[in-house]
Amino acid sequence: MTLEDLAILAKQAAIKASDGSLDEKARDKALLEKQIALTKLFSELTVKIDQLPKLQTDASKYVYEEALQDTYLYICKNIHNYDPARGSIIGWLLFILRKRKINSFNSINWDIMSIYTPTGDGDELDIYNVYAAELNPLPSEKLLAFIKEDPEGLLQRELFNRNPNASFQTILLKKIEEDKSWEEIAQEFKPGATHGPIYSFYQRSCKKFAPYFNQYLYE
Repeated sequence: MTLEDLAILAKQAAIKASDGSLDEKARDKALLEKQIALTKLFSELTVKIDQLPKLQTDASKYVYEEALQDTYLYICKNIHNYDPARGSIIGWLLFILRKRKINSFNSINWDIMSIYTPTGDGDELDIYNVYAAELNPLPSEKLLAFIKEDPEGLLQRELFNRNPNASFQTILLKKIEEDKSWEEIAQEFKPGATHGPIYSFYQRSCKKFAPYFNQYLYE
Protein backbone atom coordinates (compact mmCIF):
# COMPACT_ATOMS: atom_id res chain seq x y z
CA MET A 1 0.00 0.00 0.00
CA THR A 2 1.41 3.39 -0.98
CA LEU A 3 1.70 6.45 1.19
CA GLU A 4 -1.13 8.06 -0.79
CA ASP A 5 -3.34 5.02 -0.21
CA LEU A 6 -2.72 5.30 3.54
CA ALA A 7 -3.51 9.01 3.49
CA ILE A 8 -6.80 8.44 1.66
CA LEU A 9 -7.78 5.66 4.07
CA ALA A 10 -7.01 7.93 7.02
CA LYS A 11 -9.07 10.70 5.43
CA GLN A 12 -12.03 8.37 4.87
CA ALA A 13 -11.75 7.00 8.42
CA ALA A 14 -11.67 10.53 9.87
CA ILE A 15 -14.76 11.55 7.88
CA LYS A 16 -16.61 8.43 9.01
CA ALA A 17 -15.62 8.98 12.65
CA SER A 18 -17.07 12.49 12.53
CA ASP A 19 -20.47 11.25 11.33
CA GLY A 20 -22.91 12.37 14.00
CA SER A 21 -25.54 9.89 12.90
CA LEU A 22 -23.55 6.87 14.11
CA ASP A 23 -24.63 5.06 17.24
CA GLU A 24 -22.15 4.66 20.10
CA LYS A 25 -20.88 1.25 19.02
CA ALA A 26 -20.39 2.30 15.40
CA ARG A 27 -18.72 5.56 16.47
CA ASP A 28 -16.27 3.73 18.73
CA LYS A 29 -15.43 1.38 15.87
CA ALA A 30 -14.96 4.30 13.50
CA LEU A 31 -12.68 6.11 15.96
CA LEU A 32 -10.58 2.96 16.34
CA GLU A 33 -10.31 2.62 12.55
CA LYS A 34 -9.26 6.27 12.34
CA GLN A 35 -6.58 5.76 15.01
CA ILE A 36 -5.23 2.67 13.24
CA ALA A 37 -5.21 4.43 9.87
CA LEU A 38 -3.40 7.47 11.28
CA THR A 39 -0.86 5.24 13.06
CA LYS A 40 -0.03 3.45 9.81
CA LEU A 41 0.15 6.74 7.90
CA PHE A 42 2.48 8.45 10.35
CA SER A 43 4.64 5.36 10.62
CA GLU A 44 5.35 5.63 6.89
CA LEU A 45 5.62 9.44 6.93
CA THR A 46 8.22 9.25 9.70
CA VAL A 47 10.30 6.87 7.61
CA LYS A 48 10.19 9.32 4.69
CA ILE A 49 11.10 12.29 6.88
CA ASP A 50 13.97 10.40 8.50
CA GLN A 51 15.45 9.73 5.05
CA LEU A 52 15.82 13.44 4.33
CA PRO A 53 19.07 15.32 5.11
CA LYS A 54 19.54 16.13 8.78
CA LEU A 55 19.99 19.64 10.16
CA GLN A 56 23.42 20.25 11.63
CA THR A 57 23.09 23.02 14.23
CA ASP A 58 21.35 22.88 17.59
CA ALA A 59 19.21 25.97 17.00
CA SER A 60 18.11 24.75 13.59
CA LYS A 61 17.22 21.38 15.10
CA TYR A 62 15.20 23.16 17.79
CA VAL A 63 13.19 25.06 15.18
CA TYR A 64 12.76 21.96 13.01
CA GLU A 65 11.69 19.55 15.77
CA GLU A 66 9.18 21.98 17.23
CA ALA A 67 7.75 22.72 13.79
CA LEU A 68 7.59 19.03 12.88
CA GLN A 69 5.61 18.15 16.00
CA ASP A 70 3.18 21.00 15.29
CA THR A 71 2.85 19.75 11.72
CA TYR A 72 2.06 16.19 12.82
CA LEU A 73 -0.56 17.47 15.23
CA TYR A 74 -2.13 19.64 12.54
CA ILE A 75 -2.38 16.76 10.09
CA CYS A 76 -3.88 14.47 12.73
CA LYS A 77 -6.60 17.03 13.39
CA ASN A 78 -7.17 17.93 9.75
CA ILE A 79 -6.58 14.76 7.77
CA HIS A 80 -10.23 14.93 6.65
CA ASN A 81 -9.26 18.05 4.66
CA TYR A 82 -6.51 16.32 2.70
CA ASP A 83 -7.14 16.65 -1.04
CA PRO A 84 -5.02 14.24 -3.12
CA ALA A 85 -6.02 16.17 -6.26
CA ARG A 86 -3.98 19.14 -5.02
CA GLY A 87 -0.80 17.20 -4.28
CA SER A 88 0.81 14.33 -2.42
CA ILE A 89 0.54 13.80 1.32
CA ILE A 90 4.29 14.36 1.73
CA GLY A 91 3.98 17.60 -0.23
CA TRP A 92 1.15 18.74 2.05
CA LEU A 93 3.21 17.87 5.13
CA LEU A 94 6.25 19.77 3.86
CA PHE A 95 4.15 22.80 2.92
CA ILE A 96 2.72 22.96 6.44
CA LEU A 97 6.14 22.28 7.96
CA ARG A 98 7.68 25.27 6.17
CA LYS A 99 5.02 27.56 7.64
CA ARG A 100 5.44 26.06 11.10
CA LYS A 101 9.22 26.52 10.90
CA ILE A 102 8.77 30.24 10.33
CA ASN A 103 6.38 30.44 13.28
CA SER A 104 8.86 28.55 15.47
CA PHE A 105 11.68 30.83 14.36
CA ASN A 106 9.69 33.94 15.26
CA SER A 107 8.59 32.57 18.65
CA ILE A 108 12.04 31.60 19.97
CA ASN A 109 13.10 33.18 23.25
CA TRP A 110 16.24 34.80 21.89
CA ASP A 111 17.52 35.83 25.33
CA ILE A 112 17.76 32.14 26.19
CA MET A 113 19.12 31.11 22.82
CA SER A 114 21.88 33.72 23.08
CA ILE A 115 23.60 31.79 25.88
CA TYR A 116 24.89 29.30 23.31
CA THR A 117 28.50 29.77 22.34
CA PRO A 118 28.71 30.62 18.64
CA THR A 119 31.56 28.70 17.08
CA GLY A 120 32.26 27.47 13.62
CA ASP A 121 31.20 23.95 14.59
CA GLY A 122 28.66 24.85 17.26
CA ASP A 123 25.22 26.37 17.48
CA GLU A 124 24.15 28.78 14.76
CA LEU A 125 20.70 30.09 14.07
CA ASP A 126 21.07 30.81 10.40
CA ILE A 127 18.49 32.69 8.36
CA TYR A 128 19.38 30.33 5.52
CA ASN A 129 18.62 27.27 7.64
CA VAL A 130 15.19 28.64 8.48
CA TYR A 131 14.14 30.00 5.12
CA ALA A 132 15.88 27.51 2.84
CA ALA A 133 16.20 24.38 4.94
CA GLU A 134 16.31 20.85 3.67
CA LEU A 135 12.58 20.14 3.74
CA ASN A 136 10.57 21.66 0.91
CA PRO A 137 13.23 24.36 0.53
CA LEU A 138 12.62 27.85 -0.63
CA PRO A 139 14.76 27.81 -3.81
CA SER A 140 18.17 29.27 -3.03
CA GLU A 141 17.91 31.40 -6.16
CA LYS A 142 14.79 33.09 -4.82
CA LEU A 143 16.36 33.73 -1.42
CA LEU A 144 19.57 35.10 -2.93
CA ALA A 145 17.63 37.25 -5.37
CA PHE A 146 15.65 38.76 -2.50
CA ILE A 147 18.79 39.49 -0.45
CA LYS A 148 20.48 41.14 -3.43
CA GLU A 149 17.39 43.14 -4.37
CA ASP A 150 16.62 44.18 -0.77
CA PRO A 151 13.40 45.96 -1.85
CA GLU A 152 13.37 48.47 1.01
CA GLY A 153 17.12 48.75 1.39
CA LEU A 154 16.97 47.58 5.01
CA LEU A 155 19.65 44.91 4.74
CA GLN A 156 22.05 47.39 3.15
CA ARG A 157 21.55 49.98 5.89
CA GLU A 158 22.10 47.61 8.80
CA LEU A 159 25.84 47.97 9.45
CA PHE A 160 28.29 46.05 11.60
CA ASN A 161 30.28 48.50 13.74
CA ARG A 162 29.10 51.33 11.44
CA ASN A 163 31.30 49.91 8.72
CA PRO A 164 29.71 50.83 5.34
CA ASN A 165 31.42 47.80 3.79
CA ALA A 166 29.98 45.43 6.39
CA SER A 167 26.23 45.59 5.89
CA PHE A 168 23.95 42.75 6.91
CA GLN A 169 23.30 42.22 3.21
CA THR A 170 27.02 41.81 2.50
CA ILE A 171 27.49 39.46 5.44
CA LEU A 172 24.50 37.36 4.38
CA LEU A 173 25.89 36.95 0.89
CA LYS A 174 29.36 36.07 2.14
CA LYS A 175 27.89 33.44 4.42
CA ILE A 176 25.25 32.01 2.07
CA GLU A 177 26.57 32.58 -1.43
CA GLU A 178 30.32 32.35 -0.77
CA ASP A 179 30.01 29.86 2.12
CA LYS A 180 32.68 31.64 4.17
CA SER A 181 33.33 30.88 7.83
CA TRP A 182 32.73 33.47 10.55
CA GLU A 183 36.49 33.73 11.06
CA GLU A 184 37.02 34.52 7.38
CA ILE A 185 34.24 37.11 7.36
CA ALA A 186 35.50 38.76 10.55
CA GLN A 187 39.02 39.00 9.15
CA GLU A 188 37.74 40.80 6.07
CA PHE A 189 36.15 43.56 8.09
CA LYS A 190 38.51 43.80 11.06
CA PRO A 191 41.83 41.93 10.86
CA GLY A 192 42.64 40.10 14.04
CA ALA A 193 39.09 40.19 15.40
CA THR A 194 37.35 37.06 16.60
CA HIS A 195 34.20 35.95 14.85
CA GLY A 196 32.06 36.22 18.00
CA PRO A 197 30.99 39.89 17.67
CA ILE A 198 30.16 39.65 13.99
CA TYR A 199 28.23 36.45 14.60
CA SER A 200 26.26 38.19 17.37
CA PHE A 201 25.46 41.02 14.95
CA TYR A 202 24.33 38.47 12.39
CA GLN A 203 22.14 36.64 14.91
CA ARG A 204 20.50 39.87 16.11
CA SER A 205 19.89 40.91 12.53
CA CYS A 206 18.29 37.56 11.66
CA LYS A 207 15.81 38.14 14.47
CA LYS A 208 15.24 41.77 13.57
CA PHE A 209 14.57 41.15 9.88
CA ALA A 210 12.51 37.95 10.15
CA PRO A 211 9.28 39.92 9.46
CA TYR A 212 10.97 41.51 6.43
CA PHE A 213 11.75 38.08 4.98
CA ASN A 214 8.25 36.88 5.81
CA GLN A 215 6.63 39.86 4.09
CA TYR A 216 8.37 39.46 0.77
CA LEU A 217 8.96 35.72 0.58
CA TYR A 218 5.71 34.35 1.99
CA GLU A 219 3.10 37.04 1.55
